[in-house]
Amino acid sequence: MELSGKAKFNYCSEVVWEAMHDPELLKNAIPGCQNLNLVGDGKYDVELKLGVAAVKGDYTGKVKLEDVHVPSHYILTAEGSGKPGFVSAKMDCKIIPEGKGCQLIWECNADIGGMIAGVGSRVIGGIAKFMAGKFFKDIEKQLNVHQNI
Repeated sequence: MELSGKAKFNYCSEVVWEAMHDPELLKNAIPGCQNLNLVGDGKYDVELKLGVAAVKGDYTGKVKLEDVHVPSHYILTAEGSGKPGFVSAKMDCKIIPEGKGCQLIWECNADIGGMIAGVGSRVIGGIAKFMAGKFFKDIEKQLNVHQNI
């Protein structure tokens, strides 16, 4: 499955970059995130509790950042599994200055298997886009709080 999108921020590239690499901000913004631990340089262990349609469950996985160019580009690879199935994804993220803020452009290629794949790619794609939108809105909300402290 291939997905892509854009998110606009009212903050400069450097501030958004820091937010996108702050484990505590990420944990609070990733839908269903129960735990996010930095275990090495650009490597995280993650635990999620998610539900897609009638398929709900707990997932554990690993996230790794590669091809990092501060503050404008990185590739995120993620693998996770649980009773409902598995997900393997690779997402290319570019942060581009725009006016007084910036724009994050992402492209993702994901493989899904198990019961969760039985929901159907059209439904999964819609849910994934919704969750990505929620994630970026929650990052912006957290930036608003942290920048105004």
